[in-house]
Amino acid sequence: MKPIKRVLLPALAVAALAAAGCGGGDDSFVEDYNAAVAPLQRLSSDLAGGAALGSGAGAQRKLVAMADGFEAVEGRLRLLEPPGDARDELEGMIAALDASGERVRAMADAAETGDLGRLAAETQAFSTQGADLVRAESALRTAIGG
Repeated sequence: MKPIKRVLLPALAVAALAAAGCGGGDDSFVEDYNAAVAPLQRLSSDLAGGAALGSGAGAQRKLVAMADGFEAVEGRLRLLEPPGDARDELEGMIAALDASGERVRAMADAAETGDLGRLAAETQAFSTQGADLVRAESALRTAIGG
């Protein structure tokens, strides 16, 4: 396994978990939310499920695409109107996506230069941030009754 891919696999698994989507609660919001996060879920699954990251510029391009995916999902979620008192949880999810996108961009910068030490450190930071994203998504799911 290439060094860059070995360093990134745990972080990509966290991203795939965070993009799993909601169930239950307000059907319209849930459908809109699941549609909004679907591109991120597909991107995370593709990367974690065997799409070769390559090395250097190839890995950097795929990580930039993943960061772009976080930003696109964030933009889609900003357009949603959550049910009941779930506004704070939706805002938490949006903030976590924003922070995750920034972490992935830092990983892309490290991959571009081939600095595996920095990439490992950025990946660890993303894994921590990814856990925050998973918690934010879980809080949103709970708030909407899913």
